Amino acid sequence: MARMVLSTFGSAGDLNPFVALGLRLRDRGHEVVFAVEENFQPAVRALGFAVTTLSGDSATALGPYARRVFASGNALASLRLLLRHYILPTLPAKIAELCAACEGADLLVAAASQLAASAAVDLTGVRWASVVVGPSTLPSAHIEAQPMPFALPQAMRMASNRLEWALGGAALRRMVDRPVNRIRAGFGLAPRHDLMWTGNLAPAGTAVAVSPAFLARPPDWPRYVHMTGFCFWDGATGWNAPPDLTAFLDTTDPIVAVTAGSIAPEVEEAFAPYFYASVAAIRAHGGRALVVGVSPSIAADLRGEGVLTLPFAPYSVVFPRCAAVIHHAGIGTVAQCLRAGVPALVVPGGLDQPFNAARVARLGVGVWRSRRGFTAERATKALGALLGESGYRERARELAGAIAREDGTGALSVVVESTLKLDLPRGRT
Repeated sequence: MARMVLSTFGSAGDLNPFVALGLRLRDRGHEVVFAVEENFQPAVRALGFAVTTLSGDSATALGPYARRVFASGNALASLRLLLRHYILPTLPAKIAELCAACEGADLLVAAASQLAASAAVDLTGVRWASVVVGPSTLPSAHIEAQPMPFALPQAMRMASNRLEWALGGAALRRMVDRPVNRIRAGFGLAPRHDLMWTGNLAPAGTAVAVSPAFLARPPDWPRYVHMTGFCFWDGATGWNAPPDLTAFLDTTDPIVAVTAGSIAPEVEEAFAPYFYASVAAIRAHGGRALVVGVSPSIAADLRGEGVLTLPFAPYSVVFPRCAAVIHHAGIGTVAQCLRAGVPALVVPGGLDQPFNAARVARLGVGVWRSRRGFTAERATKALGALLGESGYRERARELAGAIAREDGTGALSVVVESTLKLDLPRGRT
């Protein structure tokens, strides 16, 4: 059996698929070590995994820029802030730390966004597999790089997509490739290109951990890219519901969950208006608001009849009890909604969230509203459409059935293990 190093960063939506993978690989007899920042370490240590520390603290680094990163709706602007204030300052240390973590390892399994991974591979020669948790970073003429406000005919849509990817690629090469390659040069490494797309992916084995029910695999993706299905883990095993949650769920009134993901309590200013508007909308429709993942100060403002705030609850436990979910369009939350068969009102911020929101709307399992101008009045109108039309729930249940028939974690494990069997040259793999 092999010794494998798993490395990712970000929020729970980035960690949870890796935890699911790590548990499956350990069950299959492999030794699994996580190389992650401190914010991820309590969760993986609690599961008995060995951990090595990587530099970085996203909450501290991004705190002053939270509203611009998480509520802008502009993917490139959000990425620029992430790079400038979080990713690039810690990248040299991360490269050295990841190299040390890979000593004696048979395989590195890294998130596509972990820019230290390709440098560590080039420096150590360790075998390598990549995991993409959201599909919007892989160019394709069949994927809208940024969702359009209106539908185009097929031929025009594909031409428009190619143009968007070309323009985006030029911007990303300036924004990402140039500074990262300067850091790589400090380690004596040759430059890599298109690092936010395919340049930081393992050509011997890359998996997109997304269900084909959410997005069919585009025919123009590279042949080494495999689509496996969603990989689910959210801490539900061994978790006991608090009595107030059990009592809150015991009702015939419609329950609507509201969440902005695991990052929201740490950057509360960016999400406060969103939470207030969402709860007001739920109350306007006579529903009960289950607010998951809020800071104590926002929770205090929201408390009242028909409202329960919790710092954490597993989505796999609470979403199936809901009539709808209002969320930020993070890919992990999208996946849990689809798994539960629950329609969603999605209110995206930056990064990949507008893409995810557009997919939810196009699949007919929810409605999408911009974070900017998301007032109580607009939230009430959107939620009314979602709750009042049965087609959203029917379509959500259809997709839930398709996802239930998949084993995304098992398929991802197969991709990872197959990388070990390939006869690859050492070094750049």
